Amino acid sequence: MKIIYRYTFAWQAARGKQLARIGVRFQAPTPSVLGGGIAVCHVEEGAPEWLQVSGLIRAWGGGIWVETEFSASDIANAAFCALRLTHANGYPQPEDDFLYREQTYDTSSYCPRCGTGLVQKAPFRVRRSLKWGRNSFLKLFWVDDVFLAQRAAWKRCLAPLGVEILPVQDVKGIELDEVVQLRADDQMPLVMNDIDGEVCGVCGRERFRWHERGFFPSPLGCPAAPIFRSGQYFGSDHQSSREIIVSAGVVKSIQAAGLKGVAFWPCAPSG
Repeated sequence: MKIIYRYTFAWQAARGKQLARIGVRFQAPTPSVLGGGIAVCHVEEGAPEWLQVSGLIRAWGGGIWVETEFSASDIANAAFCALRLTHANGYPQPEDDFLYREQTYDTSSYCPRCGTGLVQKAPFRVRRSLKWGRNSFLKLFWVDDVFLAQRAAWKRCLAPLGVEILPVQDVKGIELDEVVQLRADDQMPLVMNDIDGEVCGVCGRERFRWHERGFFPSPLGCPAAPIFRSGQYFGSDHQSSREIIVSAGVVKSIQAAGLKGVAFWPCAPSG
């Protein structure tokens, strides 16, 4: 596992020379008659130049983002992985005024302040024009915990492992033959250790910031289901969801089939 710092800063040739002197590679913006532009560089946490570059970027008023890179062995050795969709297209229907929410969810416990409390009660509706590209999995905009899959991929790789599905409909309520939603009804609390959550001032529910650094929290116990949701909510502002987590068997099946559209965030070793 590597913690990578991604830096962006307003481009100046003098700044490029400073970075070059300390051995940092960077991507300068395409030359323009207007000059300027935004440059990008990456440094691994703990590298000899890491603290120096961080200080320069702060002095330049640049931006700093933290990313985590996992090795193939990190993923292969994990008993569970959070499933992250890498391909998004389309909106849940009807999208006007977010009417899909009332149609698809039981909103009796929904909190508009933090976005927690929605419980799915009906199939998602989507336009038939969803663009999959070469991907077997797809995420809709606005909903982070709804994973759509091509039925053929699910049937071949996930159904034998006990992964169940929910139907997906078109805008008229007709079930689509080629698209399914991965079903994850079970919930399992995660071991959060020293990660602090925030309590909503309206509904009183606790939620945690989106996880972006290091191994994902491990489940408390050994879930029987091959796919399940975190007991905790994650999110920011007015949007929250429960993370979807899968077993090592699901990970290996997806990798063996070469299916695209998802990434794996390994959970921390338990114990």
